[in-house]
Amino acid sequence: MKIYRNTKEISRKEKIGRRFSLTGLGVLFLGMLASFVPTWYPPGTVAPNAVAAFLQQYWAIVSFIALPAGFIFASIGSYFINRFAMRRWPNSKTTARPDQMLERSMKGFDDKYAYFAHGLPSQFVVSGPCGVLLFAVRGDRGKVMVTGDRWREPFGIGRFFTVFAREGVGNPARELGEQQEKIKALLQSARQNGEESVDLSTVPTEGTAVFLNSETVLELDAPSVPVLRADQVKEYIRRKTKEVRLPGATVRALNEFLREQATYQEEE
Repeated sequence: MKIYRNTKEISRKEKIGRRFSLTGLGVLFLGMLASFVPTWYPPGTVAPNAVAAFLQQYWAIVSFIALPAGFIFASIGSYFINRFAMRRWPNSKTTARPDQMLERSMKGFDDKYAYFAHGLPSQFVVSGPCGVLLFAVRGDRGKVMVTGDRWREPFGIGRFFTVFAREGVGNPARELGEQQEKIKALLQSARQNGEESVDLSTVPTEGTAVFLNSETVLELDAPSVPVLRADQVKEYIRRKTKEVRLPGATVRALNEFLREQATYQEEE
């Protein structure tokens, strides 16, 4: 399988996450220091400088604001880090980003298949004899219940304290529907601009939700889109390949067109 990964975008968002996390820790530390001001400079004593005088007067407000502000900054940082940074996954001895975990679940496919990560209108795309497959990837653990087009997670105290850090299940079906429209428009543009002799607008496009965390508990009741675990992705692609059976010329034109449209960097 050929890999086209937008490493610059991944690195940029990982840095954003780390900066938010460090900022959050700094704000929390400032709030903690402010809480000690009454001990260091009791009311009525003369502060040694303007900063100390300000904290002496407003330490309660500074401490009160720093707690939620630091929590929000740190949680936003965790959100980006969980999506774009290396992490250790349950029941796995190695560390990997979500895009790498999805790649590993497809190991073994030949160069008729192409995998695009963060470089097209859909974050995770596989093209080849299977047509175009879009993946809405989730990495959180916990319980997810799917009924038709309804996605939900049961409330828990752990979920409350990680509300900003978690991806959240959201609505993968709606997300995939929007991405499908964008990918179809992209394929349609190839024909309209005369860039391809093969009509790529007829290539089947399908969306799938994938849960990478092995500790995720899924309860499925006729979901409107396929819902897979990471270890089911390879078999799913093989099954779609048997169903679609695109001609070799179409596969080559499809992969080349998406490669030209994608933002990616060559990996060493």
